[in-house]
Amino acid sequence: MFLKRYGQTGVDTFMLLAVCGLFVFLGSCSDKSDGTDNNTDGGTVTPTGVKCAAGYTCYDEPDSEVIWVMKNDGNVNGPTCKSVCEAALSQNCDFYACNGGQTVAHSDIASFAPIAEGLGFSCKEGGCWWPDAPAEGLYLVSINTDENGAKTCFFPTETTLSCSSDPGNANCYGERYASVCPCVTKPLDEACEWECPPNHTTQAVWKTDGTSCVERINYWRKRACEEGWVECPPAGLPPMVECTACHECANSEAEYDAENGAHASFGRCGEHVQGEGGGATCADVIDAFVSERAPDEEGIMRCTGHCGPIVAHGCQTFFWGKDRDSGFHTLNWRSCNVAQCQSYCADNPTECFTHETSPQMTCDDPTQNAEPNPEILMCLDEK
Repeated sequence: MFLKRYGQTGVDTFMLLAVCGLFVFLGSCSDKSDGTDNNTDGGTVTPTGVKCAAGYTCYDEPDSEVIWVMKNDGNVNGPTCKSVCEAALSQNCDFYACNGGQTVAHSDIASFAPIAEGLGFSCKEGGCWWPDAPAEGLYLVSINTDENGAKTCFFPTETTLSCSSDPGNANCYGERYASVCPCVTKPLDEACEWECPPNHTTQAVWKTDGTSCVERINYWRKRACEEGWVECPPAGLPPMVECTACHECANSEAEYDAENGAHASFGRCGEHVQGEGGGATCADVIDAFVSERAPDEEGIMRCTGHCGPIVAHGCQTFFWGKDRDSGFHTLNWRSCNVAQCQSYCADNPTECFTHETSPQMTCDDPTQNAEPNPEILMCLDEK
């Protein structure tokens, strides 16, 4: 399998050749960072014992289930509060998710002051947009702290907090911002809420018995935690959800790449990471990707190559396609760019299609035939 990875700047590349069983799969993972890389080194522990990853500051709000989290250096174009909660708190034996939809309780400096103090700063008025945050449903604070220990603070004008918006490139006289995010514990099968459409369900739950892409992906995510794979953090790997709205566009990619070479159409449907391979079913392709697990120099089995996106941390979405005349499959990870998918299909209607194994374009009932959460091996002694 050929594997080519591009960093966010497009300059970090490498190539790998591997053979999976009786097949040689051509493939690549082109990766654009979204700020969810996991740092398990260093970090701090709050007074109540919650582990906070290096690069983040965390605060237990008294008489509340909320852990407030701030990414210390902020980030241009993100990250969202969804990513902040997952990345900062994944080393706990509870899954912490962004408390989306929570009513905005602090809309000024005075009411927000206890949160700010808990995170190690005080608030001062900003310029430019004051007092409104320049992003929907977010508390934003300046990355830099002045000589008096104060940060510039902006407050959401919306009634509820958002998990999906990010600071973008907002700046005021060169000042950049970080989100301050409320995080709460949730069971894995309740942690990831999605819109349907464009995804196949409103809540990602465990359904692992079939040969569809989403079923087989979640089979391996569940198994990774039950068997204690290094990729499964203490918080666990929640089930993935499928972006069915981009399926027809991905079919066009699979058909084009089957004829023109792996990844020849990469980016057509707005994907960030892509893997391609052949198999009678999508489950066969996923199993071939997982077969790329290999021992590192210390003999520890790790998900290398195409296996990596299958066990990515946090709430994840993907979409897939298949060539009309063969078992050549395309798997696109970490994106659901509906506008780009639909635009391509509208401009190229003969290239987009469905087939007998295509997913239903209806909302799956998350309560129907759902399986229980996995027992996470490394946390069994703490339960």
